[in-house]
Amino acid sequence: MNRTLLVCLGLVSMVAMARSDTKVYLNIGDLAPPISAGAWYKGQPIQSFEPGRVYVVEFWATWCTPCKANIPHLTELAHQYRGKVQVTGISIWESTDPTNRTYLQKVEKFVKSEGPKMDYTVAADVPQGTTAKRWMTAAGLSGIPASFIVGRDQKIAWIGYPLQLDGVLKQVLAGTFDSKAARTRRDLETSVIHPIQEAMESKNFKKAITLIDAAVLSKPEMKRAYDYDRLVALYHVDPIQAQKNSDDIIRDSGKDIGAYRMICSILATQPGLPKSSYEYGKRLIEDALKQGQMGYLFLAMECDVYTNLGDHAGAVSTQAAAVAAAEIDSHAPRDFVLDMQKKLKRLRASG
Repeated sequence: MNRTLLVCLGLVSMVAMARSDTKVYLNIGDLAPPISAGAWYKGQPIQSFEPGRVYVVEFWATWCTPCKANIPHLTELAHQYRGKVQVTGISIWESTDPTNRTYLQKVEKFVKSEGPKMDYTVAADVPQGTTAKRWMTAAGLSGIPASFIVGRDQKIAWIGYPLQLDGVLKQVLAGTFDSKAARTRRDLETSVIHPIQEAMESKNFKKAITLIDAAVLSKPEMKRAYDYDRLVALYHVDPIQAQKNSDDIIRDSGKDIGAYRMICSILATQPGLPKSSYEYGKRLIEDALKQGQMGYLFLAMECDVYTNLGDHAGAVSTQAAAVAAAEIDSHAPRDFVLDMQKKLKRLRASG
């Protein structure tokens, strides 16, 4: 048996192993879990999901900027489908203390401050986070805002993010939404993508590489989607090979600034790598700076690389340069510039 076939058979085995270890997630077609609320602030509380009625359930938090930005969108949907769809926002992850109920007053104050802009049913999770666990954790979701549609059959019709909600909701109401296809897509996410994310989050980088290679073998067209995570893992497992792969990515992209940004961000945000990786990152950033694009951003990343090297003076110097570059760059977001200025003050104070 030739070596190529052995390698392929080995990767097929990895796919089988990965699938056998896959968790069972809350999915499209499953009965909608109950909602346990610490408080209901607006609208009709959901004691149970009624047959024949459609619900939108969105999870959010007062500290989540994208969640707050989506409030007018939910109000618009609630008005558009009044009598047909109950739109409900459930505040979650407001506190990490299961004995603390003070967050309920914080949520209440926020809801009151929104007034008619937040014109739909609103509640907050119980202190133990039961509803977040039943829905978000059970579905393998870790980011908000996150939206669920519950269909007339009391089952979950769709899981996703608000930008996709409008079109799907129209189809669900019309009875034309292909829930089987949606479940198949979500099965791919939960059976392949989530185990990779879990391996990355637990810093089991060898396992992450194994799972990514198995996923690429199964669907080669998805290879580019895994480039970032695989490269992060590789820098922890085999830094020399990671540098070679980075050089290949830069070359194959035609020295595209986005390729530089991806790789430099890894070396800026991943502590615990060998010194040679950070020295390589400095060289890569200097090469990127020669292109004259987003200089403030690359200087800010270089500051983090110096921090990872334990070079405080270098970190202060490059952060100062990053702030100076950002202050004269009209494309630099104002909030980002303010954060950079605050970081520079902290660095100087800690020296």
